[in-house]
Amino acid sequence: MELNLEAKNREQQRIKAYLEENASDILAEKINNGVRIEKDGKILLNRKTLDGFMSYANDEARKLAEKGAKAACIDDAVVFGWAVHYFEENSIEGTLFNEDGTEYKIQSKQVAKAPTAKPAPPKPQMSMFDLMGENLENTSTPSEEKPEEDDDDMPSYEEIREIMAEIAEEEERKPREQKRRKRKLKSSPSLPYGRNTPIYKKNTLMPL
Repeated sequence: MELNLEAKNREQQRIKAYLEENASDILAEKINNGVRIEKDGKILLNRKTLDGFMSYANDEARKLAEKGAKAACIDDAVVFGWAVHYFEENSIEGTLFNEDGTEYKIQSKQVAKAPTAKPAPPKPQMSMFDLMGENLENTSTPSEEKPEEDDDDMPSYEEIREIMAEIAEEEERKPREQKRRKRKLKSSPSLPYGRNTPIYKKNTLMPL
């Protein structure tokens, strides 16, 4: 049974020859006409090629290869089994086409960007003196309101003059009084004191 597959190299020719000899009618129908699938709410035509199968086979070979190995030796029977599974399984996607025959391209979901907020203008840098003044304003307590002085309690100009005159007269009187006392002390006779002079203490006469 001839299959609608393009073989580009010797490996792909061997895969095509195997499928033409062993593919069932259902598998041949899928390879030649593709399979309709639903994706993203649309009906698409899934068609597979030998190029797509070679990529699938390479991925499967890496799974079987030892860790770090650059190549793997796979039996032909395993590779042919991969080919049948690749073209037969509907969940494996090849090239997808729209109903009008154009190739379907996956539309990338556009994520709505959040509006970027404009950065606030930088505040002017304050000097050390500005900061000190601000701290003083914040820490200063409101001054207490002083009660208004009653003008009626204040002495008049004439009363002030009288008070000053009395003070001056009092100051002049003090030295005169002191001079009088000194004169009295000088003019008064002094009392004689001796060994036999009696001294009165607590109404008791005691000789010294």
